[in-house]
Amino acid sequence: MGSALHIFALLAGLACAAATQAVALTREERLVIDYVEPKDRAFVPMRELLMNNRVLESARDLLAPIRWPRTIRLELRDCDGEPNAWYSEGAVTVCYEFVDEMLSNASSSRRPATISREDAFIGPLLDVYLHEAGHAMFELLAIPVLGREEDAADQLAAYYILQLPRERRRSLIIGSAYAYASALKVRSARDLKRPRIEFGRHTAHADEHGTPAQRLYNLLCMAYGSDKELFADVVSKGYLPESRAEICEGEYRQVQKAFEALIVAHIDRP
Repeated sequence: MGSALHIFALLAGLACAAATQAVALTREERLVIDYVEPKDRAFVPMRELLMNNRVLESARDLLAPIRWPRTIRLELRDCDGEPNAWYSEGAVTVCYEFVDEMLSNASSSRRPATISREDAFIGPLLDVYLHEAGHAMFELLAIPVLGREEDAADQLAAYYILQLPRERRRSLIIGSAYAYASALKVRSARDLKRPRIEFGRHTAHADEHGTPAQRLYNLLCMAYGSDKELFADVVSKGYLPESRAEICEGEYRQVQKAFEALIVAHIDRP
């Protein structure tokens, strides 16, 4: 009787394994993309620009090696005037309004000549998609997060970009850093208009995301920690304080260790 039960349990286990394999998604099924037709016709040229530059296709190709348990939808759409991005129920959504802000910032006359318009635009846009995809990984792959999830998503996005070819990773990181620095200037200008000290003035620090300044320094630290030669000028020119730079290699290695321990098992091997 015991032997029969053992054989039945074994067969049941094999059947479950076979069922799991049967529903495994192919690479082509893992991610779908959608440049949603905007309701606001002002965004039509932007949609065409993004489609011509295959923005969603690039994000899809970066994320395709992950063995997602369900199909992930990457979409661009208008959001009734709200510049935002989020992950929810298998969909990573970035609003045309948010992209419009990125493009406007990248096209600013105040942008340093050393940062190309393309990098100032593509860097933060790719960072946003990878950040929101990080939330999807944490949920769908059951990745434990110690600390704030938004910080972990920032770290994961930066780590992904830092695995790209050497010169490409530098230009994209600097482009993303410029976006954070620009947001910091805008926020500082707003604060100057409200000189009165009041409790509600500091509500920006209550947000689940770090402040632009914190996210900027965290990004530069990750980059410097990954390659001190490639990002040496980040410290030498004073963009990242030396006191923080001393521990950046350890910060990068910490993220690398977590990625290898928790996420690599879910990625196709070449």
